[in-house]
This record gives sequence, C-alpha cells and structure tokens, in this order.
Amino acid sequence: MKRQSKAARLRGRRSQCCWSFRMFSVADRYVFFEWLKAFVLVLGSMFGLLILFEIQDSFTDLIGYDATTGEILKFYAVIAPSFLTITLPATVLVSILYALGQLHRANEFIALRAAGMSVFRVTRSIWLSSLLISVGLWYLNSSLIPWSVEQSDQLMNTIRLRSEAQVMESDEVGIVEGLAFDNRNENRMWFINRYSEYKKEAYGITVTIMDEQRREVRRVMARYGWYNEEEGYWSLFDGRERLIDPDTGAQSWPPFERLEAKNLDDDPELMLLFGKRPKDLSFLQLKRITDNFTKEDNPSVLAYEVRLQALMASAASCLIVAGIAIPFAVSGIRTNPAVGVSKSIVLFFAFYMLTSILNAMGREGALTPQWAAWSPMVFMTLLAYVLLRRVK
Repeated sequence: MKRQSKAARLRGRRSQCCWSFRMFSVADRYVFFEWLKAFVLVLGSMFGLLILFEIQDSFTDLIGYDATTGEILKFYAVIAPSFLTITLPATVLVSILYALGQLHRANEFIALRAAGMSVFRVTRSIWLSSLLISVGLWYLNSSLIPWSVEQSDQLMNTIRLRSEAQVMESDEVGIVEGLAFDNRNENRMWFINRYSEYKKEAYGITVTIMDEQRREVRRVMARYGWYNEEEGYWSLFDGRERLIDPDTGAQSWPPFERLEAKNLDDDPELMLLFGKRPKDLSFLQLKRITDNFTKEDNPSVLAYEVRLQALMASAASCLIVAGIAIPFAVSGIRTNPAVGVSKSIVLFFAFYMLTSILNAMGREGALTPQWAAWSPMVFMTLLAYVLLRRVK
C-alpha cells in the first residue's frame, strides 16, 4: 500500500508539471511550433545582419588598435545582446505574418475557423508568447542590455587606450579636450581644459561656485587634480581660490598646494556621459542622468529623458505588433507569404517614422518625454484594436 501511494503521488506530480502544456490543444501546439520555426529563422537572420553591420563599422578600428583575436570575439559576443531591443519587435512582427500567412495560404487557418475556433482561440499561443517576450524584453532592458552596452563600450575604450599608450606619452592618452559641465542643481560650473580617460586625471581645472541667485562667490583653479571615487570628492593640486563677497565685491586669492575639496562631488564619468549621444548610452546610464538632473538644470537632459522613455516603451512593442500582425495575416489573400512580409516592412517603416518625428518633438520640448515616447505605442494599440475588431 505504501509503494502504491508513492507511485500515485509521483503520477500526481508529473500530471501537475505537464498541466500547463496539456491545457493547449493539438491545434494550439501546431500553430505555436509553426510560428516558433519562423521566429527562430527571422531572429537568426536579423542578428546575423546586425552583427555584419557592426563588424563593418568597428572591425577596422579593432584591427587598428592591435586587438587580439580573443578580444575581438569577446567584443562581438558582449555587444550582441544590445541588438535585442531592435530585433525582438521586428522578429515578432515578421514571424507572425509569415507563419500565419503560410497557414492561410494552405487553407489550414480556414479549417480551424470552420471547426468553430475564433481568431483569438487559434492564435492564443502566439499571444501568450508575445506577452512573455514583452515581459522578458522589459527585464532585459534593465539588466542584460545595459550591461552589454556598457561593457562593449568599456572594452573598446580599453583596447583603444592601450593602443594609444604604446605610441604616445601617458599624459596624451585618452584626452578629452574642453570638458564643460553646468551643475545648476548645486550651482557649480566646471571647465576642464584636458581630461585623461586613461589616467583619470584632469588638467587646467576651473570650478565656479555660485549662490542661489547665480552670483559667483568662489572660484577654484588648479593645475591638475583627480576625482577620488572611494571618498566621492575631488583632490586638487597647485592652484588658487578666488573668494568673492557678492554684496561688497571684496576678493581674496589664497593659494594652495593641495586641496581636498569635499564639497566638490561632481563625478567626471557623469560629465562625460553628457558628451555622448543618448542612443549610445544604456538604460542605467540614461537613468543616472535623469535621476540627477532635470531640464531646468540642463536643457540637454530632454534628449536623454526621451531616449529613456523610448527604451521603456519598446518592451510593449512586441505585444502591440502581435495585435497588428495577426489581423493582417489572417485577413489577407492566399498568395505568396512574401506579401505579408512586405506589409510588415511598410508597417515597421511607418511606425519608426512616427516614432522618430515624435521623439524629435520631445527633444525640442514641444512634447513631454512621456508623450513623445509612448504616443506611438498608444496609436499602434488603437490600430491593433481596430484591426482585431474587423476579423472577428
């Protein structure tokens, strides 16, 4: 009796493990695997094309920097996950149009409808998959993809700086000229003549400290200095302070050999981020900028806010494009499946044109970053709803 009870419990566990799979009928599994084959094929093709474009863009630079074979392979392996933001929505759209177009062309979709199944009933496995992909992309946008963007950029910089160090003096390696930064939140304005990404040192430093009325009360000038990452403040050397009373105009110029400026906590890495294009930054880097500054502090923050919101909105695009692709696929004529793929190209082009226009308006301040990034998704959701209503 004891053995029988254990066997019964084992069968119960197996049945629970398989319950989620058995809840789908044979038709569900058939439609799912037909779509999955197209999804894998399209995803592999798009990834291959993007890798080829990246190789065309960066391979010459890597060779010029004397990168080893292992470093080159590591670079492309690290940068590959960053392509998921672009490839997943497009892959969902094209694979649905192709797979369902094939079923429609072979009259299989009509047979399923004749058996009393609704469009949603036939495609529910695809809907569930699209939802899971959207959730997964949301997670990837905040974890793996930022890691990919940051690590690939760091690896490229390391290889470049190492190459420059072999032919240049250390003081000339990785130099950024004319680094300026206006921290309006703390009423500080920085200007650095030369900053070395290689040595993490700054040369020709001028920091202007102002009061709440933006009147200069102190100016610190130093020949060189660096940012103490552990302590979170700047160490400045061989300089002079200018102390100003804004009411009387009285001034003093005390010199210093070394100044531990604990009230100057502006991170140079954050300063450098402002010099990069928003599309070249990761989700976490964009969030760091928008968490520290507002458009009132610096108008250029708008571009970073729009990009951040666009990355967040992109996760929902996988589910939205499913809502558009399914009606197009099941209502079309039974011709070559390439017709569906052609439709997807037109739809994707229109979607990205709309996104580009609204994002540009957001960067100029004509729209809020939230409206600029999410409006295309709202429009596409309404379009998907209209199309789905027509095929019911």
